[in-house]
Amino acid sequence: MRVIFATLSFVVFATFSVHAAPGGPPLGAFLAALTGITRAAAAQISGLPLPLPPPTIYSPPTPAPLAPPINPGPAVVPPAGLSPLLTEPGPIYPMPERGSPSYPPPPTPGPIDQQKMQFYRNGLLDQQRQLERSGVSPGSERSREIQQQLNQPSSR
Repeated sequence: MRVIFATLSFVVFATFSVHAAPGGPPLGAFLAALTGITRAAAAQISGLPLPLPPPTIYSPPTPAPLAPPINPGPAVVPPAGLSPLLTEPGPIYPMPERGSPSYPPPPTPGPIDQQKMQFYRNGLLDQQRQLERSGVSPGSERSREIQQQLNQPSSR
């Protein structure tokens, strides 16, 4: 490929140097243009990539700066005076009184307390059964303590 380019450049140079007319256009400018054309043709033939033009980058125009706002001065009070909504804090209308609470009071004792008491009672009953199985008489001190705790009114 280089051989073709060199030969073509030499032929063009030799032809124009012989046939150049005195006072005509400068021969060097014509040869430079012709050399660029032949290089581009050679690059296309050989498969070399041609240089691409630089990308065009768009930047939006910058808006003109705005003038700062002008202070209009103090606000003018209307002749009728300010609204009471602006001068008196608090609700506009009086709040209605409730006759009774919107929710029922918690039950006494609560479900958690009932569960705890039932768990405690079941534990006492289990202890009483274990004592009976092990042969301890119902009149023993420990059996009487368990029976007293089971008979208390708060444990029912």
